[in-house]
Amino acid sequence: MKKTLALRLSIKFMIFVAAIVMLVAMVFVFALRLSIRKKQSQDLKRNAEILCKEILAQENPVIESLNLDYFISYIVFDDEGQVWYTNDSLLPELELTEGKAKKYFQKNFYFDGDLNLLYCSIRLPAGLTVQTSIDTDQDASIQMINTLPKIGAIALIPILLISFLLSFLISKKTLKPVEAMTGSAKKIYESNLESLLPVSKNNDELDILAETFNHLFEDLKKDFEREARFTSDVSHELKTPVAGILGHANLIKRWGKNDEKQLEESVDMIISEADSMNSIITNLLQASKLEKGIVKPDLSDVNLWAMFSRIKNEFSVISQEAEIRFDENLSLVLKTDMELIHQVLTDVVSNSLKFGSKVIELSACKNLENKIEIKITDNGPGFSEESLPHVFERFYRSDEAHTRSAGGAGLGLSISETIISALGGKIGAQNCPDHTGAEIIITL
Repeated sequence: MKKTLALRLSIKFMIFVAAIVMLVAMVFVFALRLSIRKKQSQDLKRNAEILCKEILAQENPVIESLNLDYFISYIVFDDEGQVWYTNDSLLPELELTEGKAKKYFQKNFYFDGDLNLLYCSIRLPAGLTVQTSIDTDQDASIQMINTLPKIGAIALIPILLISFLLSFLISKKTLKPVEAMTGSAKKIYESNLESLLPVSKNNDELDILAETFNHLFEDLKKDFEREARFTSDVSHELKTPVAGILGHANLIKRWGKNDEKQLEESVDMIISEADSMNSIITNLLQASKLEKGIVKPDLSDVNLWAMFSRIKNEFSVISQEAEIRFDENLSLVLKTDMELIHQVLTDVVSNSLKFGSKVIELSACKNLENKIEIKITDNGPGFSEESLPHVFERFYRSDEAHTRSAGGAGLGLSISETIISALGGKIGAQNCPDHTGAEIIITL
């Protein structure tokens, strides 16, 4: 038989039931023995006291007329060992017990067996000793107790079989959802992530397990789709510079060696396309490290006025026509990674400039949740309604030709979102309320 989980559970349950039954039986037999021993001790003492009372009260006591228990054996003897009264001539004269019950055992006392007594003896003032006893080997209650283990052992067999069958059936029924989940998981493994594990709607632990795995499969599916799209986008993105490099390399090979103008133009184009590829690879590596937690933010106090001034000074050299404005009285301090937040602001401002913005406003304030909001607002064309939900996607371009001519690979805002997420914040995009440009909002 295949060692299934149901079978293992049933065997363990059967062993557990056997142990419990045996323990309960042992406790029961022990308690019953104590109860019978206590009752026998009381009977021995009571009968001994009846004999003592009769002997002390009467000059010539008639022991046979006393109302003694039929199972009690007695013997009355003096200090010389002379027996005065007895109902069993084979009884030995035992040591005093001072009214307490004691056991006495003598092997091969009878020719056909041992002597096993529970007795009680009382010393009388007249030099007599009254001894009452019970032959425990002949006592019906003791014999019954002695047979209980045998009866229990015989009764234990059907109990174990019934417990095994019941537990096996219950386990099989209980584990049916697990079998269904296993079958579904195999199908998912063999085919794709479209299928999900069945949920019985019982809201039990198995449903929680199935729902957890379903969430995992859904996340994996999204990850696989994202990776597939990412691979496709990277291939597409690198195809253009590679094609340009190959094209100009062929031009050089054909006639560029003798044409200095063509040679210089082709070399410049190859360098430009190589720089573009290097930028794509560098940005992707940085995003990957941030997403995997390899790069940890280096938190410090960042003065936003100083940060905005740095951005303004840097872009005044890059684009002299652009004007970057911010509140000169700004005094907010943000605890974050200075270089990462600088990269985000640089990427956002660069993106605005690429799309023709001439005026860019930087602002910061505390919101109702006591978080700092940084807004970058420009006077460019803004986002189209179709592109707005996708502006933070990698390699997304709302205007392929325009963006290609402007430079970049469509990674700036995607990298910015990854950085802000690593810093524990959020970034969003919208058009200005008066439709005069785009606005990026960073919350930290």
